[in-house]
This record gives sequence, structure tokens and C-alpha cells, in this order.
Amino acid sequence: MNEITLAPSELDYKAKKCPRCFYLDKIKKITPKSFPPPVFSRFDVVQQVYFKDKNTSDLTQDLPRGRIMTKEELPGRVVSKTLKDNKGREFILGGRPDIVIEFEAGGYGIIDFKTTKLSETKSDDYKYQLEAYAQIFTKPGHIKKGPTPKLDPITHMGVLQFDPSHIYEHDQESCDMRMKMHYSPLTRNIKDFLSHITDVIDILIKPTIPEFTDGCNFCSFVQNQKRIK
Repeated sequence: MNEITLAPSELDYKAKKCPRCFYLDKIKKITPKSFPPPVFSRFDVVQQVYFKDKNTSDLTQDLPRGRIMTKEELPGRVVSKTLKDNKGREFILGGRPDIVIEFEAGGYGIIDFKTTKLSETKSDDYKYQLEAYAQIFTKPGHIKKGPTPKLDPITHMGVLQFDPSHIYEHDQESCDMRMKMHYSPLTRNIKDFLSHITDVIDILIKPTIPEFTDGCNFCSFVQNQKRIK
């Protein structure tokens, strides 16, 4: 079996939500291309620009003093070296992290900005994505554009959430919106991560396409199409 490349962003939403759609996307290159609305990417950019010069302890009391690393310090795409799952199968992780922090007292943090409804456990929805980046930076690889820097140890991971609450001022061309913020930390669990990667690779090497998944909108759409005569 050839070496498998996995994107951190695939590991939570795609792989957990529907094995069939994940398989079709990765192996058959068939995907509905249902990207999130561009406004969410714009929110991410605005949030990163505002916080890039702030001390990270100002974001939340759960983070120590530190700074957000710049794009000049990190390549646009970071990759791991070749890793192995619990069955000895090789894979590589590669993607583009949102926020990487260097703490003044030592260590690094991986934080995701999300515009979403606030939740105490939001980081659980992105635990494999965050751990994937921790694996990349502690076990870095190399691409043509250069090596991924080694950042070790990763001491903090989590999701900083932004939830629009109300508009407090406006004119005819713009408005000022207030957002509530909440940080949801995550404890690293490498054993659980490798177990999940093993399950993911099990899906991808299946000789046949996985069965339809209950609760998947795309699977339901295809099944309903089949019923039309």
C-alpha cells in the first residue's frame, strides 16, 4: 500500500461524519464541494489580524504569556515526517494551521479560531485536527519549499470561539458588531489519535465503497435519487 497523506481538517468532520463520503472524496475524488460560506474565512482573517500583535494571555486566562508566530516564521503548508498507525501502515500529515503560539516561558500552543455558538466542549469537535498539528510540529517533515520547523513541546491546544451577540452601532455603510468569546482547552491524547488514524486508514483501504451512512445528508440525497423512477 502506498503512503497515505491526510489533512488535519479531514480527520474530525469528514472522517467521523460519514465513512462513505470520506472514502469517495479521498479515493475516488468524488465530493459535493460543499464548502463553508466565505464569510467564515473572512471572520478568521479579521480575528487573526487583530490578535497577531496581542499577548496571548489577553485572549484567555487559560493561556500563558506568549505571541502568535508570524507567517514569515512558518511555511504556508506544514507536513509531518512519515508516521505509522497502530498496524504499522505509513502515513503523512499535512495542512495549514490557523494559530501557532510561542510562549515566553517555553513551549508552543496550537489554537483554532471558530465563529460559532459557544460551547464548553467545542475543542472536542476538533481534537483530531489539533493533535494532527501537534504531531506535525513535534515530528516535522520536509517539502520542496522547505522543512517544517520543529516546535516541541506542544503544551496547549484549544479552540477560541467567537459568537456574534448584537450590533451596537451602525451607519449607512457599516455596522459595529460585538462578539462573545470563550476558550475551550484540549488535553493531548496521542493514544486516541493513533487509534482514530488506524480506523481512518482501515476505511481508505477497503476494497469496496462503504455503505450509506444514516444521518448523512449526501447519502440520503443519493438514496432518494435512486427511488425516483
